[in-house]
Amino acid sequence: MIAAGGAIAVSLMIVIAAAEKNGQSGVASSNTVDRDRLGASILFHLMVAGGAQPAEALQMLRKVGYISPITGGIDVASWSERYARIASPEQRAALLETAVKIVSASGRPVPLRQYAALLDLNFGLGFQTDALAKLREQHPFDYIDHAKDARPRSAEHRALFARDNRDTATLLQILGLQSSADRQMIITAYRRLVSLHHPDRVHGASEDAQNAAAAKFIEITRAYETLMAIYRD
Repeated sequence: MIAAGGAIAVSLMIVIAAAEKNGQSGVASSNTVDRDRLGASILFHLMVAGGAQPAEALQMLRKVGYISPITGGIDVASWSERYARIASPEQRAALLETAVKIVSASGRPVPLRQYAALLDLNFGLGFQTDALAKLREQHPFDYIDHAKDARPRSAEHRALFARDNRDTATLLQILGLQSSADRQMIITAYRRLVSLHHPDRVHGASEDAQNAAAAKFIEITRAYETLMAIYRD
């Protein structure tokens, strides 16, 4: 009887362990599927924001190894945050690098809305623009705001990513900060301002409204990128 009871107990332990293992495997599998879908949708949106046709964007996704179903018309910032919650640091870094490779593949300056989406991805994944700067050294590209994305009349077709030669105090003032500001204050101020002047907020508005928002977005982004190179960790 005792031996039989012991055998039953051992059997139950084996069954429970197997069930737990299958449950964990199921969660891991679900996370993988969801992560791939999120990543594919983010990259698809990024390519469409750059002017790619949906069929062309899908073909590029296949080339870079994404075969999951995609969802169009997403908010890149929130989807990137969802991706980050179920991805490892290596997976987050790999998605950002894939995005930069895709953006730089054409060899042409990219439109402002695509660069804004890339910034959303970068921040949503938990990185700062330092990560973008390093990747752009490996996969160079410039960004400009084409007419269809509200190009300010003063910008024309010049590249917008360029070190600003103005003094630090002036750059801080653009972000509404004093000279005593630190790196984290700069990051916080930039995120607040870019959320107010993001091109997607005024897409479809009057030409004057789009021009004004795009010009402000360019100004604060250039100031921020220069300051981040000065205020390092």
